[in-house]
Amino acid sequence: MKKNKANSLYIHIPFCESICDYCDFTKLQYFRIFAKDYLIRLKEQLQNEVVDINLKTIYVGGGTPTSLEDDLFLELLKMIEPYSKSVQEYTFECNPESLSLKKIEMMKQFGVNRVSIGVESTDDEVLKMINRHHTFSDVKKVMGLLRENGINNINLDLILGLPNVSLKMLEKDIKNILSLNPNHISCYSLTVHEHTVFYINGINPPSDDFSYEAYKMVNDLLCKNGYEHYEVSNWSKPGYRSEHNLTYWRNDHYYGIGLGAAGYLDNIRYTNTKNLSNYLKGKNKKEEEIVTSSDLEEYQIMLNLRTIEGLDLTSFNKIFNKDLYQEKKKEIDSYISSKHLALKNNHLIPTFEGMMILDKIILDLIN
Repeated sequence: MKKNKANSLYIHIPFCESICDYCDFTKLQYFRIFAKDYLIRLKEQLQNEVVDINLKTIYVGGGTPTSLEDDLFLELLKMIEPYSKSVQEYTFECNPESLSLKKIEMMKQFGVNRVSIGVESTDDEVLKMINRHHTFSDVKKVMGLLRENGINNINLDLILGLPNVSLKMLEKDIKNILSLNPNHISCYSLTVHEHTVFYINGINPPSDDFSYEAYKMVNDLLCKNGYEHYEVSNWSKPGYRSEHNLTYWRNDHYYGIGLGAAGYLDNIRYTNTKNLSNYLKGKNKKEEEIVTSSDLEEYQIMLNLRTIEGLDLTSFNKIFNKDLYQEKKKEIDSYISSKHLALKNNHLIPTFEGMMILDKIILDLIN
């Protein structure tokens, strides 16, 4: 069984200035009184649960961490400071409209060296339609402010398959994103979840055919402009892969702190309560999944195959005393022949086409 120490920490800030029509993350409308109480409880959980101080990555997500008012934002940064001494990659998620110069200066002061901006679309009319409260001009402005203040490692998020957004419009989005020259770009296909405005209004997710065409166009454009497609939904310039997210895909251990945050420690995968009232009372009851040796095999295959690092068959054999290639030779050879998988240095690596049918490949390898 896997007994690695945790080198990564995820912290969840659930508050947002407004709720986007498609969002299904653990989030709620920002109210100062709740935010103040939340930070008190968050600090307690950090102190009680995070025992590995020499962390490599910290990721503060949401919600919208930058929705906090300046004094509370500073309080959050001070709270995290004891855990950030040896961190190599320290990321904050933000929305363009709430990322002020003052917050950027505070982040820089406390060692934040990577920022992920929720762009979602570069078309101002589309942004209004999905209840976003920024414009593409706001994105350009905060990109400039970040770089002027020495934070150059910037990710931009984009959603593929939003209602009434054609492939031609998406191509314009990508060209607009490229004009800003970010180090990292994440593109996620729209999913429609129950209880969201999109679901209530009967919005459908994009078809498989549209999603494929969208991802192919995005991939072609980004790769032509010097980005590598290193994970299903992520592209980066060389040297700028998200080390924190690779923690997840490598099936390594990590802490999850905050409302609804997920973590993986001592072969237990857990999710904190999503009930704010309970969380504020200190009732941080977790949903837990004890990861058996069989589960671990499946996770190793399922997660490792999401990236171009691939599944190390030599390591897999050592950990599980199992020759996966020999056991699944027919399936693996078939996927190599169809150019969905490649075998390099005994690593099983998905191609772009393989990433597009990854669920099928994984099922064939674990069943």
